[in-house]
Amino acid sequence: MVDPKRRGLLTSISSAIHGTKGEGTFILRPPYNADPTLFQTICPTCETKACVKACEERIILIDEKGAPTLTFKARGCTFCDACATACEADVLSDTSLQYIPTEVTIDPLRCVAWHDVVCTSCKDPCLDDAIRFLGLFRPEIDDSRCTGCGWCAGVCPSDAIQFSAPKNDRKV
Repeated sequence: MVDPKRRGLLTSISSAIHGTKGEGTFILRPPYNADPTLFQTICPTCETKACVKACEERIILIDEKGAPTLTFKARGCTFCDACATACEADVLSDTSLQYIPTEVTIDPLRCVAWHDVVCTSCKDPCLDDAIRFLGLFRPEIDDSRCTGCGWCAGVCPSDAIQFSAPKNDRKV
């Protein structure tokens, strides 16, 4: 595990080289949804925003269009089903979808481990063992195991974990 002081140093160095932290333009949505168009059509009219209140990890936010989004800056999704249970409009109704539809990658230009620094920050919180290392360095995401939970993103000292639109409709 990386010392918090060292993590801060690595983050500041990486931010100076690559810019500040950001999750990009891809919008992460909560799990349990088989029809992503519902986020734009039904969620903006929801007055309770119960999914936000129900999320124990506090990773669900409401975007400017009134739809729920996810942020993994500090925590990740535990797939506890609380948001699905709270969703009165049944947008989050398919609890069999125990993954977040996203493609997770590690940017080798940002990743300190790819630059021969011993860092396993992303691997340590991964409950699905979806991050594999080639020796001490070169972490890679195992798509067949990754649920897109985001626990790796917030602990990465160099913001190397990237989320993008899924390439296919995978089921973990």
